[in-house]
Amino acid sequence: MAQSNKNSDKVRQFKKSYLDFNFIEVIKKHTNRFTIKIAICVLVAIVAVIGIFLYKRYSSYDGYKVINSIKIDGSTESKYLSYKDFVIKYSGDGISYIDDDGTVWNEAFQMKSPMVDICGDYIAVADKNSNDVYIYNQDGNQGKVTTNFPIVKVEVAEQGVIAVLSEDKDANYIEVYDRDGNKLVIHKTLLDENGYPLDFSISKDGDKMAVSYITVNNGSMSNRVVFYNFSNAGKNSTDKIAGEFDQYKEVIVPTVKFVTNDDVVAAGENILSLYGFKNKPSLREDVKINEEIQKIFYSDQYVGVILKNTNSKFPYRIQVYDLNGNKKMEKEIKLEYDNVSFSGDNVLMYDDMNCQIISFDGVQKFKVTFNGAVNAISPIFVWCFVVMILYGFAFREKISQAKMYW
Repeated sequence: MAQSNKNSDKVRQFKKSYLDFNFIEVIKKHTNRFTIKIAICVLVAIVAVIGIFLYKRYSSYDGYKVINSIKIDGSTESKYLSYKDFVIKYSGDGISYIDDDGTVWNEAFQMKSPMVDICGDYIAVADKNSNDVYIYNQDGNQGKVTTNFPIVKVEVAEQGVIAVLSEDKDANYIEVYDRDGNKLVIHKTLLDENGYPLDFSISKDGDKMAVSYITVNNGSMSNRVVFYNFSNAGKNSTDKIAGEFDQYKEVIVPTVKFVTNDDVVAAGENILSLYGFKNKPSLREDVKINEEIQKIFYSDQYVGVILKNTNSKFPYRIQVYDLNGNKKMEKEIKLEYDNVSFSGDNVLMYDDMNCQIISFDGVQKFKVTFNGAVNAISPIFVWCFVVMILYGFAFREKISQAKMYW
């Protein structure tokens, strides 16, 4: 009987060990299968992400689809600027706002040399050497500002504040008005004292300004960029001057521009200066340019230049920098286009018949010759543009038909 019990115990122990062993083996097999499945899924996901990345980076488009078109009254003198989701059309005969459904509003005037600036909802229009600035938004005319002296340049801030550079026979003036016509600032400049203003720009909030001055003293010419702060932060500063920079010496700086509310680009003959300006200005970087600058273009993230190139096969070169002075792109090109701008992380170039888009990686993303003479191309969002064709057709086009180029 004792022997029988021992045998029974051995059987039970064997069964328990066998079952435990099988259970562990089963768990291991399932775990291994699960791990393999997870690994395969992760690998497939990685391959898919890499594939999408390479497709977006190296794909090139050779066609487009017209998703909307509008026939409008136009002329060879009409010019177009991006506004809202469509465009502003203007000429010496008037201005109109056009959207998907056609003309929203139209106002006639007579101007010899109309100048237009847009910021946010507001549009400022002035005839060069006149004394009147007309203010518009999406609802039409919002009023008029009359300046003391003939206007050379006009800019508008996003709340409708108007800034003008004006002049008479003896001096130049920088004037700032609210949209009701009330004068906020007037600053007189003289060539042999505080300098002749080559260019100016006002911040989007209307509180700050940057001005490039050229000064002549004892027959010697110099250039400096002066920053003004009209807010409470600058109330204790002489003439509201927040800071100035004179590293340019005799280099002419004909362009200054607020590209965001706190970022300023100044462009000289062979230099790009990138400034930050919140309450006080600071120089982030002076980018030295070895070749002659032909064109400058900017967005709220980047600044680009078209340069003359020494390579006869590619006579022009594009360079793009971020607002800290880091080079993001360099590309040689064969043609010089009349119009250059940014569309996201791409450079859009076009003339009266041709359009080309190049990515920051140097990939030609799109190239086309249109069937009609192009007045303007305005990016609306990524890969969607408004193309203004001569004689009054506006096409909202989406680039399509992608190919991969390696």
